Amino acid sequence: MFKKFSSRLSIMFVLLLLLVLVSQPATAQGITGKFYWVQNTAWHPVHQLTQLSFLLGCEQAGLECELATTDETSLEALIALAEQTVDREDNKGMAVWCCGLPQLKPAVEKAQAKGIPVVMLHGPVPQGDFPDNMVVIAADTTKYPVPVAKAFCEALGGQTGSVAITQNNFNPTEDAVAKAFTEGMAKYCPDVKVLAPQLEGPEPTQAIAAAVAIMQATPDLIGGFSTTGGGPTTWAGAQKETGKSIIAVGMDYTRVNLDLVKAGQIFGIVAQPLFTESKEAAVVLSRLANGENYKVPYWTELEAPLVTAGDLDAYYAILDGFEPQMRATPSS
Repeated sequence: MFKKFSSRLSIMFVLLLLLVLVSQPATAQGITGKFYWVQNTAWHPVHQLTQLSFLLGCEQAGLECELATTDETSLEALIALAEQTVDREDNKGMAVWCCGLPQLKPAVEKAQAKGIPVVMLHGPVPQGDFPDNMVVIAADTTKYPVPVAKAFCEALGGQTGSVAITQNNFNPTEDAVAKAFTEGMAKYCPDVKVLAPQLEGPEPTQAIAAAVAIMQATPDLIGGFSTTGGGPTTWAGAQKETGKSIIAVGMDYTRVNLDLVKAGQIFGIVAQPLFTESKEAAVVLSRLANGENYKVPYWTELEAPLVTAGDLDAYYAILDGFEPQMRATPSS
């Protein structure tokens, strides 16, 4: 059923390797200063992958870069960090993860006043909502969950019942993914009831407990969909604790998530373009800092395909290059 993904992903991976190995992106000629990666929940494996991808892009683009991160998980921590980073004297550009939060607008406005370009990642932001020193690199959260919902419905095989949605927190990116997935489910399997999104949070034990509570409160639950990278662990753990099998899909190609798909504990993961968007952010910042705005579209739109058991190799290969540099826990 999903063989068509394999050839497509193989081609994408070959092109990605060519880009990494032989491309020569623009360098920041004559620029003195640093380019910053701004991110909260820095310990999370998904976020560590994005950080390392950005630093790789910086190396290839000839930029001096630094991580401006915090292990704190709150959106307030991210907003405060963005504002602090704008105030750094050597700041020549910054990539912000993520995703069009209105509370980030003051920091972007301050950056505009100081001539600092900003790249916003991981979620589309309508043009005009933020100052024109900001561009966006992201998959379209209003589009990619729809084919995921179609495949999810096919995997249910005609079952009827309820499907749960869980999120790390309520934010523009995850909210949009949950909404689009719900609409896709209504289109492709209208007899299935999709529950309102509930929070699982970033901490695995608490997330599993939240999913277990949903399963216990919903006897006809047949599926779980998570909008966050911890979701595969969440739903695999909940199935183990309750002894009930459901169709489950989560986000992101961390090794634990790929292993869960490979072992059949999770149906699939959505390959949000973590490597590509993060690496490309450095290239875009280089061009913006060099005044090459004409080369940078407002929104660089990327793909986020569903990955099932037959499509894992390309993503394992990406992780093989980064995992030795990752730390194990928030405190390590």
